Amino acid sequence: MLLKEYAGKTLAFSTNGDKKEVSYITRVDPLSGTVAKISEERAKRGFGIVANLDLHPIKDCPFCNYEQYTPKERIYHSNGAVSVPNKFPWEKLDWITIYPPFGEHKLLLSDLYFEDMERMIESSYDLALMCSKDPEVIAFMDFTNWGTFAGASQQHPHSQRRSITFVPDPRQEQEWRTCRELYQKYGRNPFDLLSEEERLDGRRVIHDGSVLIASAFAPTCTHEIIVYPHEPISHILQTHNGSRAAMMRPVLGIFPALFFYRGITDLNIAVHMAPFRQMEEARKYYRWHMHIYPRKSRLPMDRAGAEIGFETNVIEALPESTASALRQWYIERPRPDLVAKREDGSPNPKLMDEFNKIMAVCR
Repeated sequence: MLLKEYAGKTLAFSTNGDKKEVSYITRVDPLSGTVAKISEERAKRGFGIVANLDLHPIKDCPFCNYEQYTPKERIYHSNGAVSVPNKFPWEKLDWITIYPPFGEHKLLLSDLYFEDMERMIESSYDLALMCSKDPEVIAFMDFTNWGTFAGASQQHPHSQRRSITFVPDPRQEQEWRTCRELYQKYGRNPFDLLSEEERLDGRRVIHDGSVLIASAFAPTCTHEIIVYPHEPISHILQTHNGSRAAMMRPVLGIFPALFFYRGITDLNIAVHMAPFRQMEEARKYYRWHMHIYPRKSRLPMDRAGAEIGFETNVIEALPESTASALRQWYIERPRPDLVAKREDGSPNPKLMDEFNKIMAVCR
């Protein structure tokens, strides 16, 4: 079994004159070894969307006006995306990929369409191919920022793509090593084993087709989603245009589902893949995959002492609850009763307005 869970109880404590114990869950991510702690008492509490949805593009956005504000050594991708050199690089090859429409960029996750996903993965392929030709580059880093609370310096949705030289990214290196050890132990790709266990359990699976989309078993943040293809692909360079389109098409649904059903307005997407020199061998034990990390918009930061000091992730909602809600987006027509409410339980007028716009288009 790859999925390991431990149940515990706190020491009894008094509150409002009553003594009680609280159950908590400890889970270990099978692919990276990271630890998640979930308080069942906290997970029972409701949640609400509190971010301001009345967003407007900032005036004179430097990414909308990239021809004026960005370095000139630009890469114009065939699908309309533009990659520009980072003004403040910290790697040998360091790009910011900007997506149309330019002039009034998209602000809400409900604005995403398939061509946006296509631009994201096709530009990733183009830049990974360029990195692979440099003998000093050992791997490729790919992540995307969406929203004002995604930790980026610009509001305009964009991706950051970089070479990795000298030493690998520690998070991915830990995954590579753990997956290789699991392959040596079980004789099978651990992503295939994970798919089998998740299907057997069923509670965290959101969509299972050309790709598996699931709530992370031991998430690093609340509502984290993992996405990976069933095909033995360890690197984006092992794909072709048709397979990339097939991979990304079902992923599109997860973003409006997170937005409407869980009130997520800001997130990061990290894409993990094997090192260039090991990517053929890594087909046996690794898999190209995406982590979708929703960000909290109601706090000045969403990683505190436990996460930073002890690398233990404290999670506010059960992954099974997240998956149960998001799965509905895939298996039936979007439902207004599942749209996230405000903290007082009342509908958010702006969110409902956006939901109704989507429904009007679908009719």
